[in-house]
Amino acid sequence: MKKAYVNGTIYTMKEEYDTCSAFVVEDGRFIYCGDDREARILAADGELEDLHGQTVLPGFTDTHQHLLAYARDLEKVHLEHASSIDELKAMIKEKVQTLKPGEWIQGAGFDHEKFHPPVLPTKEDLDAVAPNNPVLITRYCLHTHVANSAALKLGGIDRNYIPKVKNTVEFKENGEPTGRLYDQAAADLAAMIPDRFASHQAKMDAIENACRELNKVGIIGVHPIQAKHCDLFEDIGVYQDLAKQHRLTARIYAGFDELPGCGIKSGLGDEMVQYGFYKLFMDGNLGGRTAYLNEPYSDDPEQCGVINHTQEEINKLIQEAYDLDLQIGIHTIGDRAAEMLLEAIEKAYFPNPKKNVRFRLIHMSLINESIIQRMKKLPVIIDIQPMFVSTNVRWSESRVGHERAKYNYCWRRLIDEGFLLTGGSDAPCESFDPLKGTYAIVTRQGLDGYPEEGWFPEERVTPYEALSMYTKNAAYASYEEHIRGTIEAGKYADFVILDKDVFKVPHPEIKNISVLRTYLGGNLVYEKGNSSAHFLNSFPV
Repeated sequence: MKKAYVNGTIYTMKEEYDTCSAFVVEDGRFIYCGDDREARILAADGELEDLHGQTVLPGFTDTHQHLLAYARDLEKVHLEHASSIDELKAMIKEKVQTLKPGEWIQGAGFDHEKFHPPVLPTKEDLDAVAPNNPVLITRYCLHTHVANSAALKLGGIDRNYIPKVKNTVEFKENGEPTGRLYDQAAADLAAMIPDRFASHQAKMDAIENACRELNKVGIIGVHPIQAKHCDLFEDIGVYQDLAKQHRLTARIYAGFDELPGCGIKSGLGDEMVQYGFYKLFMDGNLGGRTAYLNEPYSDDPEQCGVINHTQEEINKLIQEAYDLDLQIGIHTIGDRAAEMLLEAIEKAYFPNPKKNVRFRLIHMSLINESIIQRMKKLPVIIDIQPMFVSTNVRWSESRVGHERAKYNYCWRRLIDEGFLLTGGSDAPCESFDPLKGTYAIVTRQGLDGYPEEGWFPEERVTPYEALSMYTKNAAYASYEEHIRGTIEAGKYADFVILDKDVFKVPHPEIKNISVLRTYLGGNLVYEKGNSSAHFLNSFPV
């Protein structure tokens, strides 16, 4: 049955300020977008809804999440609000009181840069409140972790321990581990924790609940990323079975850090679940000083970061995936890692330039002038995380100094140079609310408004440019620009209704805008103030 939505302020996102007042939905797609009169006529035998001037946008897509990890983190101790080590310890102590001795405790989301002084906890801090329970807590970046003595003992991490990857375990001068772990070492320890989500059904339930949370902020599409070295796994079968049972409320385009078998190509699947791309990890992150830099960290002159592959290894991996006609996405944070990455892409692409190749450069946080010029010669998309500039604003410059910081999150420059940027969150590292991400990239401020003038304000982008990253640019990244990402006849009827006009409110107020309703394929999957459960019961594939 046709349904017409009229009397709205509908931003199609085809071009800046392109609007219409009405559209008609039938069989999950927009069949008309234009004025009220024609919409009413076209849906004369169907349903009619008056939008009363409300603002409508295409549904949002998050191009970088660890969705299963987020779903699992809903069960962990949430440490993001801890402003000191003492507060962190108090949160863990409270959890201890609910458990038996020997039961594992996992915590997620802390940021030691909020502490005074900004130092990472140690095993001794955790031992003080959880002497009889193994504990593993994870910084919000997902690259830095802290374990207590009980956990380290179970993992065999002691004075004689030799980590698989150099610099992933921190030791004191006397050779004793501090409890601070990075990437692979933490993943190995986490693998020992009994998995409450080991069953297929448990994963399905967790993902369903997580997708409902995404719907609350207007997200109807996700590119979930597997990162085994950080204990971040994905399971495409979970998404497929949820879709079969009419329980999946976000379109999935998944990335995996292993080559697929059976000749699988990017795009295999349907409108709800697809195999997306092959994901590689070059380095770590700036917060944990594991991003791989050309020059030492300004606040740690002995450290240049960690590289996960030699040049020869990354050349081989990218060439292999390119020869298999797979889309390739590569996590890169530091400028030296970016240079190594570009060398590998150049070696694969220039001798054999294929049509419609879309390399996805993920993060590309710290770059330089040479990197920009080299990227301009390649068919690349840059998957950024707008919230990074907001949450990292108080310490980013201390890591790399003022001059290098000019090229840290330089998104205005990249847009002006003609690059297509997409918007992701890296959740559970950051908030996945696209409107908060839009605020971050438009104001270049933290959620508290710091700094008042914005951090490197010349790198601000417009609301339209920011929202394009979560809509039409995101669709382009997954080769879906012809079926979604804008409000146009023939495309899937994925849209959100907001309580305020994002293009008319003062920029600092964007972060406070709420999603009133979210629609996927013309079906209501979230309405503010109501439980979404009754909508899902009749949600069609």
